[in-house]
Amino acid sequence: MENAIYIGLSRQSALRRELSLVANNIANSSTTAFKREIALYSPYQMDTKMEEKLDFVIDHGTIVIHQPGTLQPTRNTFDLAIEGNGFFTVDDGKQQLFTRNGNFKLSPDNELITSDGERVMDVNNNPIFIPQDGRKIEISTDGTISAGPEVLGILKLVEFDDLPRMQKRGGSTFETTERPRPAEDSELLQGHLETSNVSAITELTRLIDIQRSYESVKNMLDQEAERLRTSVRKLGTTTAA
Repeated sequence: MENAIYIGLSRQSALRRELSLVANNIANSSTTAFKREIALYSPYQMDTKMEEKLDFVIDHGTIVIHQPGTLQPTRNTFDLAIEGNGFFTVDDGKQQLFTRNGNFKLSPDNELITSDGERVMDVNNNPIFIPQDGRKIEISTDGTISAGPEVLGILKLVEFDDLPRMQKRGGSTFETTERPRPAEDSELLQGHLETSNVSAITELTRLIDIQRSYESVKNMLDQEAERLRTSVRKLGTTTAA
């Protein structure tokens, strides 16, 4: 009799985590280059002694949807967007990470950094310094940073063959065990940023569906619990008689 409760609890647990994912997607719908996440589930069928089959819900984790967002012009010198599947290479002081968020700025030491303070790497895995001497900074489609005729560095753009292996480290930052390769099919656009690929309307609709499903499972569990209590009371009455 408890099988229905166990199945309901497995479904309820999965819905609770999916609700958290959707809420996080909505919260980051305006985060530059944010990639939405979805939950991955599958049924686990188990046979019983009564020759019935029970389908439990197995939670396999999350999947990041790497579909690019749209590119919006900002006209800011250090705003960069990637056309293609490439990633910028950044360093948090412990390891190299990867991001498509090109909302860069200069540190007090004129070092090119991310909005979270991570160093932006060049093709030789060195930080990039931008002198503030009044010269116009231009960044070409291949990542070459120039101040007039002087080349200040070349941004390290990389690509990966196995995107599902990439694990989120922050809103728009990833780590992976896969070895990156130079980006051959990606180009940069200076003065642009990539938007989040989250559709707030789609996620809100999904949020309502999850809440309804969660409430439906809760009602089923309440009914099943009441049925068990009624059965125990009847059994107790019969035994006493």
